[in-house]
This record gives sequence, structure tokens and C-alpha cells, in this order.
Amino acid sequence: MDDQIKEISELNFDLQEDRLRSLGELSASILHEINQPLTGIRMSSELSMRLLDKNDSSSLENLNNNLQEILNLTRKVEEIITRLQNFARNSNQEDFSKVNLNKSIENAVSLLKHQFSNENITIITDLNEIPLIRGHEIWLDQIFVNLLNNAKYALVNQNLNGSNSEKKEIVICSEFLKEDKKVHIIVRDNAGSIDEAIKEKIFEPFFTTKELAGNGLGLSIIKLIIKSLKGSIDLDVEHGKHSTFKIFLPAAL
Repeated sequence: MDDQIKEISELNFDLQEDRLRSLGELSASILHEINQPLTGIRMSSELSMRLLDKNDSSSLENLNNNLQEILNLTRKVEEIITRLQNFARNSNQEDFSKVNLNKSIENAVSLLKHQFSNENITIITDLNEIPLIRGHEIWLDQIFVNLLNNAKYALVNQNLNGSNSEKKEIVICSEFLKEDKKVHIIVRDNAGSIDEAIKEKIFEPFFTTKELAGNGLGLSIIKLIIKSLKGSIDLDVEHGKHSTFKIFLPAAL
């Protein structure tokens, strides 16, 4: 029991450190994402003040539209901040509940979409109806944030991986394997592939292909999370074409 508590405590520490590092990498993109609606709020507010000065029926109608736009943009900023707060906050095993992996995928995509758009990377999702799994929502969000960030790095540096694909794409699919009673997730990029020798080491702590850009903890943390949830993760490579991560987690039926 003591060893299990220690393992969970260490996993929580590694997860928090990894989330904070991810937030640092996201900061410039998130600031830009927040700045866009804030600019809209400022412009709508200035126009509203001018419409108030006119004090006619047409201006009042336009004023109402502007106020609605301000409200919508404010809600957008709140959603961005909430995503960041949820992603950054600490978690522990007591927070385990039944989680929809499709929602975790959507959370990760929403968090990263602006950053990926800047790199001309398209994320394609094919999310089918799946049962819930037992786990922690923040841990599961972290899995997909890390996998998407790894795919982004590979796509941005795809010449290193032997790919000359013009379109940068990441495909995420979910399905339920009824016979095995498991939820199956795949995350595939078209950045080429890694060598077989590297594939064997990819989940080892501190092993990284990112040189100075990473510390090699991301994939090892993912494997720890999935193992703690009685699941598995594998990597398939098709040289010069695709790298595909396959995740299997037991359904909470």
C-alpha cells in the first residue's frame, strides 16, 4: 500500500511539472487567442459609446447587437481561461470518476487549436460513440495534449523523419471494441516515421528525439497514466509515411 501511494504521489508530481511546462510552451499562443476577443470587446465598446450619443431608434438597435457581441466575446475569454485553469490544476486519485475520452480529446484539441493553426497543421477527428472509462479527466487531457504536441513537433520537423508530405495532418479516432470491452484511441500523424531502434526506446524516461526542446518525460508519463488505468499504449510506424499511437483502456461498464 505504501509503495502504491508513493507511486501515485510521484506520478502526480511529474504530471504537474509536465502540465506547467506545456503551459509555458502554450503561453504565446494563448495570449494571442485571448487578445483577439479582447480587441473585439474594446472596439464594440467604443462603438456602443458613439451609438449612445446619437440616441435614436436605429442606434439603439445597433447598440443592442454590440452589447450581445461583447457578451459573447467575454464568454469566449472565460472559456479560454477555464480551459487553462482546468489543465494546470493539481489532481489526485480521489478525483477518479467515469470519463468520456471523446471529451478529453476535444479539450486537448481546443487548447491547442490556435497554436496548430499557426503551423498550418490540420487536426482531423473521427470520434465515435464510446462508453465511459474510469480515470481522471485532467490526467486524460494530459495524454492527448502530449501526443498532439509530439505530433506537432514531428510535423514541423518532418524533413528529419523522411517525409515530404505537403499537408500536415493529425488524425484522432475513437472506437469501442465490444469483444474486448475496451475503448480504442489512435493518434496518427503524416510526418514520416522514426527508426525502429528509436521506437524501442520511445517510452523510456528521459529519452527524447527533440534535442534541447524536450526532457523526455512526456511519453513516459503517458505510459504511466495508462498503465495505472489498466490500459496499454503502442506505437506503430510506417516508414516515410505515418506514426500511429494506439491506446487501449478498459470500459467502465
